[in-house]
Amino acid sequence: MNCAYHSQNVASVQCNSCGKGLCPGCDHRIKGFPYCQDCIVLGVGMLRGQSKADYKPFVSKRTSPFVATILSMICPGLGAAYNGQTVKALVYFAIFIGLFQMALLTGGTALFVLGFMGMWLFAALDAWRTAQMIRSGLTPDVAEDIFVKRFTGNPKLWGIVLTVLGGAFLLQGFFDLRGLMRGLMPAMLIGLGIYVLRGYIFKPANEKDRWEDFDSARPAPLFVTAKSEHPGRGSRYDESYQPDPQMRGWRDR
Repeated sequence: MNCAYHSQNVASVQCNSCGKGLCPGCDHRIKGFPYCQDCIVLGVGMLRGQSKADYKPFVSKRTSPFVATILSMICPGLGAAYNGQTVKALVYFAIFIGLFQMALLTGGTALFVLGFMGMWLFAALDAWRTAQMIRSGLTPDVAEDIFVKRFTGNPKLWGIVLTVLGGAFLLQGFFDLRGLMRGLMPAMLIGLGIYVLRGYIFKPANEKDRWEDFDSARPAPLFVTAKSEHPGRGSRYDESYQPDPQMRGWRDR
């Protein structure tokens, strides 16, 4: 069998895709398998066509920042739900209700009163900002918010917070625990804040060692050409090569 591209050369391998005979000069290796140049070009064209088919044109969502702000002022979390962020809406509503109930249990402690009022305003401001981002064409990522990431990624934290709040509300119905709550609730909030921010403040010292130095790493070659496996046209190739008499130049005639 002769080479499909050089009929005067003897084929040493066959294309893994179409089965054409290939000489050492046309033997292109991809992950160790021989391929001809036509199949390589065809594969690249198919990949480009697939990437264009998977492309989806961007369509901006018509969200009103004014409506999102009004909904958040009515109830913290409604603006986030209007923007399509259900998880963030639940987290904001739970934090607001928790701070409001703590303010009632502690007899109107300034810390919790300012806390739920600040959460109310923050939810409205965040709803306005997020609605503007979505309307301009950006997709806000909920994972970028520290508190949302911590609460949604740890169901155990949700369970602990809900259990403590429920137990405090239950005991408050039977006993007068306002004095105890005034000292206990701030300590619980401090502990909760440290837990939420521990991954961002107290980072392990060996965290950078786990990342690979991509600058010094050498990527493995995907294409192994015939030159790497056949180190040139040696004496055996020259001896076996006999040019066709019809292909000789005018000088040999």
